[in-house]
Amino acid sequence: MRLHAYGKLLKFKIKNFLAIGEKETFAEILEIIRLAEKANASLSKMLEKPDRETLEIENEDVRLLEKKADEITFRIKGDIENGAISSNILDNLLACVDAADSIVDNCYYVSRELNRMAGLRLDGGRSEHTVGLDASLTKMLKLAADALAMLETSLTSDGLEKILELRTDVQRIEEEGDNIKDAGFDKLYAIAPLVHYLQFMHFSELLHKFDDILDACEDISDLIVTITTSISR
Repeated sequence: MRLHAYGKLLKFKIKNFLAIGEKETFAEILEIIRLAEKANASLSKMLEKPDRETLEIENEDVRLLEKKADEITFRIKGDIENGAISSNILDNLLACVDAADSIVDNCYYVSRELNRMAGLRLDGGRSEHTVGLDASLTKMLKLAADALAMLETSLTSDGLEKILELRTDVQRIEEEGDNIKDAGFDKLYAIAPLVHYLQFMHFSELLHKFDDILDACEDISDLIVTITTSISR
């Protein structure tokens, strides 16, 4: 009950503080998150339909998204470092921008990895032994899509109570992703004698990168809470 009242009390204050430089920065970070959502969707298509045409098209789409995210990141950092932002939240905003950009970077890394592996003609890095791993990766991408949608809501929310609620949800998703990753590595090591060593390395990289994406989502969620509470004091 106290948290609810506190959130309502801060709603007006957060909205007003974000109406200056911070609101503009949140809007630009939101741009990167939306690019990350598109990149994540492209990865899902690449896993679902790993034929050469789909892989090449989606890989190029993710490359362009990553390039755009880098441009936005460069612009935001310039604005922040040129004094448009309160000094007490400057470092946290920079960390938030870097974490958002890292998600798109990791999506591009994965898209290139999927494309390269398909070029080796080792069943696109897949075989009858790796079906369970494909399912694990698909689940992690779905979790990432959910977490990114929550970050989008957090960045457009003007109520602390909602932002705190979303952070809890993102933390839960990240923990679920950790469990899927750990189970995925158990499967990977169990089939290790049955697959090419490049397939083993391929799936190991994908599990780590998808986990990195979920970790970045959690970091951004935590930073949004820190920033909004700091500017509301």
